Amino acid sequence: MTSESAALANHNGKMVEEIVQTLLPELQYVGKNLDAVYHERPLEIKSCQRTCHRSDRGRGERSGRFWFRADQDKVLKEEDGFYALVVHDKGNLCFFYLTEARLLLKDFSGAMTVSWRTIARRVL
Repeated sequence: MTSESAALANHNGKMVEEIVQTLLPELQYVGKNLDAVYHERPLEIKSCQRTCHRSDRGRGERSGRFWFRADQDKVLKEEDGFYALVVHDKGNLCFFYLTEARLLLKDFSGAMTVSWRTIARRVL
């Protein structure tokens, strides 16, 4: 990751946290291993850009991807938590979905990325 992409990721993360706090006013942001508490249950905010440049080709785009960590997913499932899923395009909200963690992913280890379009098909 370059310093430019790290700065963009940091900016996007803060922007998305503000969007989610606006959409879910009851949210209590804690910003530790998990982002927040919502109705006394843990919540993790996941976001991605609607499209991004393909890294495997010189040109073209692909759908953005959510990045999931197994340690967070396990805690969310054990504590009946939520994922807040946000897709944005240059700061504009394109997709928002609040889902219970137990309904979203099968168990996995390490980390995984999943296209937001694949996630949308699972939750809609």
